[in-house]
Amino acid sequence: MVLDIKFENLSSQVSSTFLAMPDEQAKAALDSIPVTDNMLVLALASSKAAARTIASISDAAKTKGFAPITVDVPAKAAGALRANLASIANATPAVGDPQQTAAAAIPSINRIDYQSLEDRIKKFQSAVVVSQAGFDPLFGFSGAPTALVRALLPEKMAEAFLARKGNVPAPGEQGEPLKIAVSSVQNISAITSVELVANGAGIAGVHTGTVHEAFSKAAEQLKAVATVEADPVRSAVISAGSEAGTHATLAGALYSLWNAVHIVRDGGSAVLLAECREGIGGGALQAFVEGRLKPEQLAAAQYIDGLEHLLYMQELKQKCELGLVSSLPHYYADTKLGLATYAGARDALEKLLVRNGKGHKALVVSDADITLLKPRD
Repeated sequence: MVLDIKFENLSSQVSSTFLAMPDEQAKAALDSIPVTDNMLVLALASSKAAARTIASISDAAKTKGFAPITVDVPAKAAGALRANLASIANATPAVGDPQQTAAAAIPSINRIDYQSLEDRIKKFQSAVVVSQAGFDPLFGFSGAPTALVRALLPEKMAEAFLARKGNVPAPGEQGEPLKIAVSSVQNISAITSVELVANGAGIAGVHTGTVHEAFSKAAEQLKAVATVEADPVRSAVISAGSEAGTHATLAGALYSLWNAVHIVRDGGSAVLLAECREGIGGGALQAFVEGRLKPEQLAAAQYIDGLEHLLYMQELKQKCELGLVSSLPHYYADTKLGLATYAGARDALEKLLVRNGKGHKALVVSDADITLLKPRD
């Protein structure tokens, strides 16, 4: 979304500033990923960087005369990954019929419909996990361990949820939930993990090893390059990122809000800009807006995907106003979820000025999906 804001009403503009690797260096790092015949790629991220990595593995397999790679992906990430793979294929110089060449260059992907990763791996000569490190309000960081727990280990996910400290999002903080996630996947054998550090500009880091090793190295790099200190502000306008997959649903976009909301002073406003073209995103949020999950049930509810978002909203609305600019019906966002809703970014800014005065200055975060804001001491 394009945000038109006058200079006199802009406190500051924050975005991820870490530099992508030169293309040659990124290619060399991706080329070092081991490739075999009859190979499974478990894609736990749908970003452009993840798609580029998968395309590189696929190309390497073809070059060596191996069978086409098999790509498994969580259902919620399938659409965005398929679109990013198609974009890469369409950008590749065509030989012969362009449409047939592009179609042949796109690895086919399968939505994960199994519970045992170990049983799935046994069907292949080798397996590689491709994930991208990020910030997570429950686990502190996201990556292969947390994605595997969320997708395949519901009991461990429920255990991690119960181990949280309070109902305030804690991105960038390593606590008991992350320990549970990491310990849950340490026994996964016969698998190589590729953990990426990336933003919209490209890949900044490629870390390989066991699931735990690659994730630890990537999380350390991410925290160093993507944490931004800023002065607390009265209001913040938060974009859910430049990649469509980060804000295709409200459930996905809320991660960006939790990465930045701590910069807002008590009594202030945090407005999330997110397209949400695919709706709420299922899980607990969907159950809540449809009335199948009641406010009074949240504290004692058994874990449902996204339940933490409802608890965070419930808690943070006591501190500040949470707002949303999206394509969602206002009935869902306002009446059901209690979020302030706006007709567009301009409407949100105008109402922030009315609320706070014409001299009010707002902080703008352009890619909060990969940027963690910390209040400056």
